[in-house]
Amino acid sequence: MVPIAPGGLPLLGHTPALLRGRWDFVSALRVHGPVVRVRVGPKELYVLNDPALVRSVLVEHADTIERDGFFKQARLHIGDGLAASDGPLHRGQRRILQPAFQRSRIGAYVDVIRREAEQASAQWLPGSTLALDREMTELGLTTLGRLIFGENAAADAAVAEVRRSLPVFIQEVFTRTLLPEWARQLPTPGNRRFAETGRRLRDAIAAAVDAGGGAGLLGEFARMDMSPELVRDEVVSLLIAGNDNTNATLSWVFHELGRDEDVRKRLHAELDEVLGGEPVDAENLGALVYTRSVVDETLRLYAPWLVVRRANRDVDVMGHHIPRGSDVLYSHHALHRDPAVFPDPERFDPGRWAEPGYRGRVRGVYMPFGAGVHRCIGEHLFLAQIVTTVATVCARWRLDPAAGRPSRPRTSALPRPGHLPVTARRRVAGHR
Repeated sequence: MVPIAPGGLPLLGHTPALLRGRWDFVSALRVHGPVVRVRVGPKELYVLNDPALVRSVLVEHADTIERDGFFKQARLHIGDGLAASDGPLHRGQRRILQPAFQRSRIGAYVDVIRREAEQASAQWLPGSTLALDREMTELGLTTLGRLIFGENAAADAAVAEVRRSLPVFIQEVFTRTLLPEWARQLPTPGNRRFAETGRRLRDAIAAAVDAGGGAGLLGEFARMDMSPELVRDEVVSLLIAGNDNTNATLSWVFHELGRDEDVRKRLHAELDEVLGGEPVDAENLGALVYTRSVVDETLRLYAPWLVVRRANRDVDVMGHHIPRGSDVLYSHHALHRDPAVFPDPERFDPGRWAEPGYRGRVRGVYMPFGAGVHRCIGEHLFLAQIVTTVATVCARWRLDPAAGRPSRPRTSALPRPGHLPVTARRRVAGHR
């Protein structure tokens, strides 16, 4: 029998504790065993605290413990792309799309990423105060749009529409997914706004598809065995999956660099040594080992709070019985803060990744991109975008925390930055 976590209240279960401190709550559950039940109202949830169990669920039991109802509802709004699909459709689409995201193909996109970072940071004035979260959102959106749509008139229009509509569309998708069907049909301002932003976004994508080819991922997709409608759905999926993660990660990287002068000096020293004042490109990107460690440590520390799956039949996972219809939860945030694996887990310490054999030791626990059939297909592109952007910006700028207290992370599935004011200071190579 899977034990139930202590502290539940009659009728309410663990809901009050969850609402009081959701980040700490999931981390504290590991002391109660590899699997523990919690109650949210009358509903029981199975929380996995052992990374071996998490990997088993994601890899060996992917067909039995599948994406929950949230994704099925989201699919009604965003289509059949990888972000929301499951089962045979997901596996088939993944096989078709995989060649476009192979590590060997990513080098072709580094110049695009670097150019966008150069153009965005060229607008900054030395000594000016920037809203880091907004700057990274704009940069991330524009770069993602260029990576997908490439360079032509239709691409320009699509990128502009992505910047205009995507943040609103994503927020409304999540709102609609949680609403009952009848509420989604009412002629409310929110429903009208969602319909309008969705129409504009899909029209812009369709126009780019009709324009054909191009150097971006859309050109790759257009040459694959997919209908125009499925190409559009995959573009929407890529926009949704790539938007928040990229923007949040960039913001947290620069936030941590601003808070830790030793880390920043070491990163600057590597940039000076490896780049020597030249731009980052596909050839020298792999030599930025410490920069990559800064990114890995950011992904460890600012990880998703909770991922939910649902058992579609009775299943035993490494000896633990999970009944059909049960929700199965795990937390990257908790796994990445296990002190037995990550000593001093709350400390931002990129140096830990340089320890001999360290990456091998944490491979089964550190899973920022998931595992199994739903492992992020774009992880190599994502890492190239983050490392290239950080290297390009830090080669020329220091972003120091501005006076005033930054806001706390906004509470959601992914820790998103709130207000992060920084002062932009011009940097000269060799001055750290």
